[in-house]
Amino acid sequence: MEFADLVRRRRMTRDFLADPIGDSVLERVFEAARRVPSAGNAQGCDLVVLNGPAETARYWDAALPASRRETFRWKGLLVCPVLVTVWADPAAYVARYAEADKQRTGLSAGSDAWSTPYWIVDASFAAMALQYAAIDEGLGVLFFGMFDHAPSVAAALGVPAGHEPIGTLAIGWPDPSGSESPGASAGRPRRPMFDDGKAPVSMNPLVHRGRYRG
Repeated sequence: MEFADLVRRRRMTRDFLADPIGDSVLERVFEAARRVPSAGNAQGCDLVVLNGPAETARYWDAALPASRRETFRWKGLLVCPVLVTVWADPAAYVARYAEADKQRTGLSAGSDAWSTPYWIVDASFAAMALQYAAIDEGLGVLFFGMFDHAPSVAAALGVPAGHEPIGTLAIGWPDPSGSESPGASAGRPRRPMFDDGKAPVSMNPLVHRGRYRG
């Protein structure tokens, strides 16, 4: 698929089939996450992959109590065969920047020394690359947050202390019979590319030429 088509086709899928995904397909998707930029090539992103109902159940038991599932709006999400939790490891960046070629930056003093937390940036790159790679394989994806369930998810999955949650990716074959009713935010208009004088005053353009204009 051409990249421009891939970008246009990107959307969130909430109704999945329970059909398994072949290992070779998943490996191609995961390979995309290995190819994203990484500050200092620190590569401080970890993916905990849950494949099949026995494994994904551990996630849902931690993040969505059984008592809430009857009223859960997106029941087609609960049968998705693969969940990928994305985690960022600040310690990997602090350790990398303590090495001889990076010591002069002063960023080995600790995560607080980083004005921009590049472990979050890089792990977010990985999450986006996973989505595009999955869609390129004909799969559906949904990225969603762990929010206040992150500690219980981390404990259930054995994620080491200090790792920061980025989010969870559901990956599976879209259910063609699903309702796929859009989320509440889907109807919000996209910001204009440039200030063409036609957009509402409340909508700043995405691209500011020469300097910020708001």
